[in-house]
Amino acid sequence: MALAGQSPSADKLDPHVAGSAASGALGKNVWDRLVSYNNDLTLRYRLAEALEPDADGTEWRVRLRAGVLFSDGTPLTSRDVLYSIRRMLDPAKPSSADLSMVDLARTRAEDDRTVVVGLKQPLADLGSVLAGWYVYVVKDGSDVFDATTLPVGTGPYMLKSWSPGDRSLLVRNPRYWEAGLPYLDEVEIVQIAEPEARVNAFLSGEVDMIDQVPAVRASTLRTEPGVSLVDAEFGTMAALQMRADVAPFDDVRVRQAMRLAVDRQAMADTVYLGFAELGNDLYGLGAPFYAADLPQRTYDPQRARDLLRQAGHENLVVTLTTADSSPGQLDSATLFAQQAKAAGITVNLETVPAANYAAQVSGQKPLTHNNWWNYSLDYYYGQTMTSDAPGNSGWRRPAWDARFYQARGTLDRQTRAGLYADLQKELYDEGGLIVHNFVKQPAAVRSTVQGVPRFTLGSDDWANYRSAWLSA
Repeated sequence: MALAGQSPSADKLDPHVAGSAASGALGKNVWDRLVSYNNDLTLRYRLAEALEPDADGTEWRVRLRAGVLFSDGTPLTSRDVLYSIRRMLDPAKPSSADLSMVDLARTRAEDDRTVVVGLKQPLADLGSVLAGWYVYVVKDGSDVFDATTLPVGTGPYMLKSWSPGDRSLLVRNPRYWEAGLPYLDEVEIVQIAEPEARVNAFLSGEVDMIDQVPAVRASTLRTEPGVSLVDAEFGTMAALQMRADVAPFDDVRVRQAMRLAVDRQAMADTVYLGFAELGNDLYGLGAPFYAADLPQRTYDPQRARDLLRQAGHENLVVTLTTADSSPGQLDSATLFAQQAKAAGITVNLETVPAANYAAQVSGQKPLTHNNWWNYSLDYYYGQTMTSDAPGNSGWRRPAWDARFYQARGTLDRQTRAGLYADLQKELYDEGGLIVHNFVKQPAAVRSTVQGVPRFTLGSDDWANYRSAWLSA
């Protein structure tokens, strides 16, 4: 399997730190989560069999699945969950934002299979947070994750070897808790950062499956003999990110003008060849509480010119730092630069290496790409939009933060929906994201590989190799 990776210096094995698609696929096949997402972002229970809140959502009882063993034969218990939570809350780890609402002083083991999770504030849906990228259960005491100290997990495979920035070899875990799975004896995950290079590796026979196929290649691979495409159920956010705390984007009129300078339909048709749905400057299409009723923003270069004139930024010149790190990213940058000219905006492209773009460039320079996968609004906002979030890109409004915490803690679903609608309206009017499309990035699979399910990037069925098998 070839997936997007990172450079050897940036690649990490630790599931509470690792950030690339390749490391995410490795993590979910070696370890496991308490719960994960179905493709529609509802919950699928994994190591947990039940999540039960108290009356106000400030304490949750997590009941573990019986009979789960680590690959070394050690039973999974509440001690492992408590250790993992404490470890994830290390402020030096990006996982700390995932569980920042957890009150460790009130979090305890009730018995071997029950953990009581105390929270600093009410949370209506703990599961949507536990299904986040970094929230894996590791064995109690595990703290070294490297090529010489291969860790154990409860996932379908065991790690046999790991070469950072290059490849990982996984072998079947005979103690895996899902009866009869996995089918394959070995899976090798190969890291290839550039989408086109992944396609070439697939066509040459180096790999049997690739993720995130560019649209232009998907169109031709669909008719290739001996190849099938596995389509994504929901598209992944393709956006430009303006830092709202850096000139000229610290002026809301400039941010509004930039959003009016992109032709979303032309982007979908030209760059993604129909493998996309229109974005509307908000994250989360298909997720619960997504504000689908807001008016679709359209291409209006004259209105953009008027706003820039009012802001004193007529004939605006900006730099978009881009990379070939996601399918269609370079092409979308080039097309946006062309579209923005009609609004009097000159977009200069600065191309950088793809390997560490997501971790070291996206959201950190004034104008970059932002290509988040599919998660709940609870999770995404906690990771990126609150003032102290690790992925914050200059949107720091304490009043917005307070309303977000109120929304995520409101147990009544209808009331919570209204609160999330208000939060999204403010982001729609004044935020820094230019969400032009939600891109459906299929996987390409050789016909000899069977049992690969449809997926949504970020769901439990993405990188689900436990159900895959080989035909003659």
